Amino acid sequence: MDILKQIILGMDRKEVKNYKIFAGRLVQTEGRKDLALFEKIRKTGQSFDDSMIFSKLYSAEEDKNSFYQLKNRLAEDINLSIFLQEHTDDETMLTLYFISIGYYYYSKKNNYKLGLHYLKKAEKRAKKLENFSLLDLIYSRLIHITQETFYENPETYLKKRRENSILLNKITELDNILQAVEYKVKITQNLSQSDFQELLKLTIDTYSNDEELKNSPKLQLGVYVIITRKLLKDNDFIALEDYLITTYNDFKNKKIFSKSNHSVKLEMISWIANASFKNKKYHQSLEYAEILKHEMEKFDKFLYERFEFFYYNSLVINYSAIHPQKAIDILLELTRKEKMDKLHFQGVFVYLNLAVLYHMQKDYTKALKYLSRLYAYEDFKNTEPLLQLRIMIGELMMRYDMSDLETLEYRLKQISKKYKEQIEDVQTWEGEFIQIIRDLTNNELKKNKKNLQMAALDLSKKIHGSNESENMLFKYDDWLLSKAK
Repeated sequence: MDILKQIILGMDRKEVKNYKIFAGRLVQTEGRKDLALFEKIRKTGQSFDDSMIFSKLYSAEEDKNSFYQLKNRLAEDINLSIFLQEHTDDETMLTLYFISIGYYYYSKKNNYKLGLHYLKKAEKRAKKLENFSLLDLIYSRLIHITQETFYENPETYLKKRRENSILLNKITELDNILQAVEYKVKITQNLSQSDFQELLKLTIDTYSNDEELKNSPKLQLGVYVIITRKLLKDNDFIALEDYLITTYNDFKNKKIFSKSNHSVKLEMISWIANASFKNKKYHQSLEYAEILKHEMEKFDKFLYERFEFFYYNSLVINYSAIHPQKAIDILLELTRKEKMDKLHFQGVFVYLNLAVLYHMQKDYTKALKYLSRLYAYEDFKNTEPLLQLRIMIGELMMRYDMSDLETLEYRLKQISKKYKEQIEDVQTWEGEFIQIIRDLTNNELKKNKKNLQMAALDLSKKIHGSNESENMLFKYDDWLLSKAK
């Protein structure tokens, strides 16, 4: 695996901007090999390999050791710039920073007072995080300083480390409880919500008598993850919606949510909006989408970009069902804001949904316009090939309905060649769909209208009865039924 390529291609716009500021902090940027390599990887994406730039950066006489050193240095610089950008917004990273800077002052500069100061700041944050492993490390270093300097009584920290060891043992007990809960969840079938909650309570009581541990936010958050994962796997969105709303309100009342687990809160709200949509409670889903946006703006918006896609996704999917034109307006606004490269796959989401919505309105000219933009979008080539094929089948449907048979035949040849493996897979329906479109464009085969109608009708039933019917991009089954008449 090319580590540097994975690092660079995973960077968002803010991280790229901060890296460039970081890279230019001390020396000029013109003619820099590291920046040239950085830009080349960003522009070529997953197709990048070393040969694409090596000859431009180094002479033929030079070996590749210098190039590999350049790659390693670039990866280190990027990671350092990301750490400098992120560590103040992430409590665990900030705690590790204070530990490191405290260690630097007492071990490298012999400034024990500064070392003590920063390790105490680390202790405060680690306690807030309930990160007992980090606390064990912090207390070990605090004990070392106090024994060396006598600024404070080391027994204070010896006592704290003993107490922390007890808590570490509790964490092991907590892990045991969560594993037992996960097992019970896996083997439990068809229980009502109240019976299910009672089973979980009995399981937790069986594995622990510690009331403090039972009420621990870590335990309750762990149980939430396990149950949510189970209900999602079962596609039980009715139970999921009920469980998530109840749990969300319970966590709020118990003041379990904090900055350190804010991502969990945003995730939970996102899932409530998604489950509500699945249960056709569109207005409720939109209400939770607005709650999500409000929560995203907290703590100086430090998680805003990470969840921005989920917010817009909730708006689009709900308005697509109850007010399609409003969904189109939201998507068009996103294109005007030029945010496409800010979030992974947002451009794919925007252009694809515009194409689908215009198709629903039978405005095939605009639908095809946004499909063209989708195909040209950089991340489209990274989408799963079967999804690409399904999108292109939508294009073929529209070209047939527009009687654009010349382009249709040309695209049929292109698609059949590029997606040969997916089309020939007997376990999927896409190959049969492509064949029906071929038959529709063949004047000789069209004469045998009855056979063509039967094939279209059978495939329509097959698609409609599949588990994926709810996730169809275009209404393939309806389109086939119209050709079977």
